[in-house]
Order: sequence, then structure tokens, then C-alpha cells
Amino acid sequence: MDSKIRQAVNNLDSKDDKIRMDALKNMLVLTEKPVDWAYEVWDKMLEKLDHPNSYQRTIGIKMLCSLANSDPENRMAESLDTILAHTKDEKFITSRQCLQSIWQAAGGGSTVNREKIIAHLASRYRECTTEKHYNLLRLDIIQSLCNLQQQQPDDSLLKLIQELIAEEEEPKYRKKYEGVVQA
Repeated sequence: MDSKIRQAVNNLDSKDDKIRMDALKNMLVLTEKPVDWAYEVWDKMLEKLDHPNSYQRTIGIKMLCSLANSDPENRMAESLDTILAHTKDEKFITSRQCLQSIWQAAGGGSTVNREKIIAHLASRYRECTTEKHYNLLRLDIIQSLCNLQQQQPDDSLLKLIQELIAEEEEPKYRKKYEGVVQA
């Protein structure tokens, strides 16, 4: 890992919001493609998942999900349950960030990870109706499932997405979810 990347990783811990967010944006762009330094930062990102600060938990989630395409050893298999737990984070925004990013965790090509993510998202979709702003959680879940469908087309996943949307009782929310599928 070169010094510029190392500095960006260190900046993820910054107390300065601008420095921290700029570093995260840069790191997420860098990790859109496989990188050879994923395991040099993996454990540090995993530690962030237990951080008392929700911003740090979000950084850990987003980075680990983005690093999945740089994970030939499939460390994601061991980390996935910990990440998925944050789809129910104590902070609503962290839950949403996790739901929006989790589809990337299937990027390493592991069928087992992909199936686990899909099953978790379907379960989360069905159980979140008692939560405040459940419609936003469901929207994020549908978007992640659609991203997984785009990543690797699968008729059974498309059928599941349609079944989940049909379970929505509120017509205006159902219409929003359908819009995500058609986009």
C-alpha cells in the first residue's frame, strides 16, 4: 500500500468531518475495482463495526462491502454476519447505509455469501414493518436486491423481489418499490 492510500485510511479516523468524508469517498472510488491492499485494512475496518460512533461503524460497513471484490480468500464469509447485524443498527441512518451497501458484499463471487445476503434482506424486509420509517428500509432492501439482480441476473431473485413488493399493503409504497425494479 502506498503512502497516499495509507494516509487516506488514517484519515478515515479523523475527527474533522470534511477530511473523514473526503477520505471515505476516495477510498470507495479506489475500491470499485480490485485492490491488492484489501487485507492490509480489512481487520481495521472490521474493528470499526463495534465502534461507539455510528459514523465509524458506517465507514467500516461501506469499506468492507466495497472490499469484497478484492477478497480472493473469502474473508467476507467470516465477516458477513457481523456486517448484516448492522441492518438493525441502533442508529437508523447506519442501518440504511448498511442496507444500501450490503449487495456489494456478494462481489467476491461467493454463491454462499450472495444467498445469505438475499435471505437476510428478504427476512429483514418482512420483519421491519413495526419500525419507524419502515418504508425507507424496504426501499433500500429492494434497491439492494435489484443491484444483486443486475450484478448477476437470476430469475428466482427477480421473482422474490416481485413477491416482496406484492406483500406491501400501502399502495404508494408498493408503487415506489416497483419503480426501483423498473429503473
